[in-house]
This record gives sequence, C-alpha cells and structure tokens, in this order.
Amino acid sequence: MLSKILFIAFIVGTASAATVRGRPPPKPLAFADKDGCYIEEINDVIGFGESVAPIGICHRIYCGRMMTYASCSTVATDDPTCHVTGEDLSKPYPHCCPYLKCDAHDDLFEPSILPK
Repeated sequence: MLSKILFIAFIVGTASAATVRGRPPPKPLAFADKDGCYIEEINDVIGFGESVAPIGICHRIYCGRMMTYASCSTVATDDPTCHVTGEDLSKPYPHCCPYLKCDAHDDLFEPSILPK
C-alpha cells in the first residue's frame, strides 16, 4: 500500500507541477544599472542564470533569457491515515509546498527529504 501511495504521489506531482515562462518585467529606473531580471516580488534585480525563492510566496523565480516561475505540484491521497498539509509561507520554495503527512509513517513524506 505504501509503495502504491508513493508511486501515485510521484506521478501526480510530476504531472501537476506548474512552470510558467515569460519576459522579464521592465526595470524601474532605480535598477537600470543592474544586469539581470527585475523581480517585482522582492523589488530587486537578480543576475542572469540566478534564481530566488522569496519567503511568503511559494514559488521559485529563475532569471534567464526568459523568466521562469516554478510552483508546487498537486498532492492528493485517498489513504485515510494520510492528509495533505497546507502551504507554509514562512519557508522558501520547495519547503513551503504542501506534502503528505501520514499517521503510521509520517517520516516518509516530510519535506526534510527535499534538497535545500
């Protein structure tokens, strides 16, 4: 049963993660001398090839030729011993994303397994 839950969570998560690409917004005059992308969420510029995961917004922003926004995948379960947690906006992406928490084996789905 546990392997079935892990497989379904992986497939759903892989299929449901959102990535949006678009042109960087125009830089305000105050940042005209900085190379990179203006990030409205932090009111600053990050360099080309860099990314930022602002606290309070559960996504990662990558600055390249196009800006890329990555958000959390969808998490679901039909296991009665498990539930989906809410977003934790006090943490950066991906640690802010909802995850499965199960009564019988809660250490298997904790976000601590995610890379920092």
